[in-house]
Amino acid sequence: MNPANRLAQASFTAGPAALLGGWLLMRPIDGDLVPGPWWTAAHVVWLAGFAMFGVMTLALRGVAGPVTGGRRAAVDVAVAAALLGVAANVVQLAIDLYAGFNAADEAAMRAVFEQVKGYPGVEVLVYSAGAQLFFAALVALAVILAALRRVTPVGAGVTVVGVAVMAVATFQTGRDSALVAVGMALIWLGVLLLGRGPSTGLSTGPSTGPSTGLGAPPAAGPGLGTGSARIAGPRASWAAPRP
Repeated sequence: MNPANRLAQASFTAGPAALLGGWLLMRPIDGDLVPGPWWTAAHVVWLAGFAMFGVMTLALRGVAGPVTGGRRAAVDVAVAAALLGVAANVVQLAIDLYAGFNAADEAAMRAVFEQVKGYPGVEVLVYSAGAQLFFAALVALAVILAALRRVTPVGAGVTVVGVAVMAVATFQTGRDSALVAVGMALIWLGVLLLGRGPSTGLSTGPSTGPSTGLGAPPAAGPGLGTGSARIAGPRASWAAPRP
């Protein structure tokens, strides 16, 4: 297996594992704006996780394989939206790490965040809609791939339920709820199933399942931050408080 394929396969575990791991690392400081080792560790883990989510998104495009017309447009739009969401979260995480390294206390961190959010468009593109976009796009991509029979309905369904549980728990019970972690764990399981492709069952012929390699198509087959982001992002309401 070439390194690109190994990285693609690892991304289906590393991305969601880092999402949950970062949330757990924030628990000793109750998800608050507290500069120090817990804040830094959580955000470094998240940063690595979203980088892997980017790799995973490209791998899912490979799972889709050769499609045409409206189906190709749907896949490509979902992939592009997911990558934009990844980029928004990476920028947000970089800001969080900068604030954590340069601020002495919560008030100083809030001042950094308010200064950054004062620039036009940053609030929407980096924190709120931009950070949530990855998870919305992941749901869309899972559903599209299931409709194309590139992944199992179970894999797509678990992914959708995971995102829904995380979002509802965040809005209804708060970012510190154990249900947020449950949602993240379900996302982890769901994307692992997505990475396995369709269930091919017993067959005496060559495998026609999709590859999780970057851009590798299948041989055959039918055709929602620390602060503002509420579903995704380092300062998302499930992770840390609003600055």
